[in-house]
Amino acid sequence: MYTRHRDRAKEYGRNIFLILLAVGVVIIFFNLDVIRKGESVFSKSADKKLKFTGKLDQKDFSEREMERLLQFVKRYDDQIESLTVKTSTQDSYAKLSGDTELLFEIRTVMSNGASISTPVRRARRKALVSAILQKLNKDMRAYKRLKKQGKKVDSLVNTM
Repeated sequence: MYTRHRDRAKEYGRNIFLILLAVGVVIIFFNLDVIRKGESVFSKSADKKLKFTGKLDQKDFSEREMERLLQFVKRYDDQIESLTVKTSTQDSYAKLSGDTELLFEIRTVMSNGASISTPVRRARRKALVSAILQKLNKDMRAYKRLKKQGKKVDSLVNTM
């Protein structure tokens, strides 16, 4: 009878140890940052920060195009709060194809509350993502330049 009680106590202790070990492994696993720029494996913060309005939605972009845009957002993940791309067609009745003229605006809200917006720009559908990224890079360079000069940036409209 005494050995039966001792066996139960060992089993109970072993089960508690295994449960604590499993919880520890799960906590460590979910806290690992595998991707460099602070984007966790399980985090989709870049997806949440990038929004589309107007004629084109996220489903209208190819996987490669979305990856390029998300890569930009991930690069500036700690600085960007949200990034909204608004698109419209030059001719609202025209069928959307690679040569369709699109108008786009970009509004970026920074983590410190500042906002960067662009005047309406024009691009063909097949070159839209490249034009968006080119404009975003110019906006971020201008924003960083102003911050480096010590200026408080609440709102920036980069017309360059």
